[in-house]
Amino acid sequence: MTPSERTPRRRDDSLSALLPEIARLATEDLELRPMLQRIADALAARTDCDLVALVRVDEGAERFVCEAFAAKAATEVRVGYGRALGSGVVGRVAATGRPLLIDDVEEFPNYVESLAGVRSEVCLPIRHRGRVVAILNLESRRRAAFRGRLEGLEAVADLVGGAIASARRYEETVRRAFLLETLSEVSRRALAPGAMGRVLGRVVDYVRERFDLALVAIVVADDSGSVWRHRAFAGREGFVVPARRRWPVSAGVVGRAIRTGEPQFVLDAAADPDFFALEGDVACEYVVPIRWQGRVLGALNLENESPEPFGADNLAFFRTLAEQVAGPIALALVHRRLRAANRELEAISRRDALSGLANRRGFDEALDLEWRRAERSRAPLALVLADIDRFKAYNDALGHPAGDVGIRRVARALAGVACRAGDLVARYGGEEFAILLPGLDAQQAVERAEAMRAAIGALALAHPASPTRRMTVSFGVAAEVPRGALAPERLVAAADAALYRAKESGRDRVARARAVRTPPARRARPARSSRGS
Repeated sequence: MTPSERTPRRRDDSLSALLPEIARLATEDLELRPMLQRIADALAARTDCDLVALVRVDEGAERFVCEAFAAKAATEVRVGYGRALGSGVVGRVAATGRPLLIDDVEEFPNYVESLAGVRSEVCLPIRHRGRVVAILNLESRRRAAFRGRLEGLEAVADLVGGAIASARRYEETVRRAFLLETLSEVSRRALAPGAMGRVLGRVVDYVRERFDLALVAIVVADDSGSVWRHRAFAGREGFVVPARRRWPVSAGVVGRAIRTGEPQFVLDAAADPDFFALEGDVACEYVVPIRWQGRVLGALNLENESPEPFGADNLAFFRTLAEQVAGPIALALVHRRLRAANRELEAISRRDALSGLANRRGFDEALDLEWRRAERSRAPLALVLADIDRFKAYNDALGHPAGDVGIRRVARALAGVACRAGDLVARYGGEEFAILLPGLDAQQAVERAEAMRAAIGALALAHPASPTRRMTVSFGVAAEVPRGALAPERLVAAADAALYRAKESGRDRVARARAVRTPPARRARPARSSRGS
């Protein structure tokens, strides 16, 4: 048996209580090392271990490196400390990707002492997209100090894995922003200001007219380098480039220049097996790769019926021109990637990580948008608030991992019913969900809520602490045609009051709001805030 196989797995409530604090620490600052240090300090303060270390796995160098640690006594561990994969307990977990729980380190032949007097150790892999990217390691001077705590520590490791992924996205965005600023200066010096398409369009127009060429084009490769397309094009009458047409890099003299990274000069197009013409009687082609920081971004392509424009001086100019347009093209690519990264970060900020639904921020923004849209069109807007019944008791009986599974399955069931274009299902908080149904009146929304209740009933999720012995959900429904005297908060208050009545009436039912009006001060609903309603 391995050390971890000898230890029973059971829930550790003290670690479960620590999870919200770890989640908070992970979002205070997205810089990776300070974030990991805060987490290490919290684990050391809230557990009875003598050493906590968070280490990064560097597969390329086949080493692990300490990024943060907290120790209650002198230790050789420090930030930057590292060893080869396979060395010691941490190295073994980094190499195998399997956790190790050791009651007595003296019985473990691969143990390497980093703190005097340590008797027990637990070491867990931290994964991102299936790869081990870091290790969480805790050591104690007590024997079997971590027995029964593996499940809670695995939940901590999962949280840290998500935090590392967010920090890496943040660092990538910062790096891209820095690169964007640098390339912007290059662009201002190299070319006249203006939108990239217009700037490159002026370049190819100038070159074609100045050198009397049949065709001048700037092409760019995609991020994978597998296809290329025209970014700017100027040709004589009769030359046409199909809109948005893409070619593989295996195609044409242009593709050959991108593949090899070397200029291609074809004096006899008919004799070159890679040459293809869009239109016209082109006989010669010169293609210069556009390179930036060692990477081929695309190519400057010049074609003509005769070789006259391709003298040595002109070829040198074309090569210089390719160097000059590299900066602006790289700038445009960075802009595009940065916009994509920002869109991804914006999407993440509006999405609940556990359920995959919109989060409270996403719901609030959607409610405001749909309210104003419904007010303009004088159409009804319905809101359904749903709350899992007796969820605290469910968690107490089955544990938080089972509770997480329950939330995810309920979320999928709700989204499976509220699936029209424009419908929005959000995790409103804890075990509560909010469903926006544009265009539905109150009766239609009640029918939709009943369909949701039936879908959840069909899941047949066992709930040992419920009188029904299965998981149920209560619903509150409100709908109104927005008008000047109303605010969206009143719709929420009406649905909330209806949900309260559904709970008071016995749960597992749908209650409809009596009216949407100016709400009184909100009454506290017993136990709902603690996920036990």
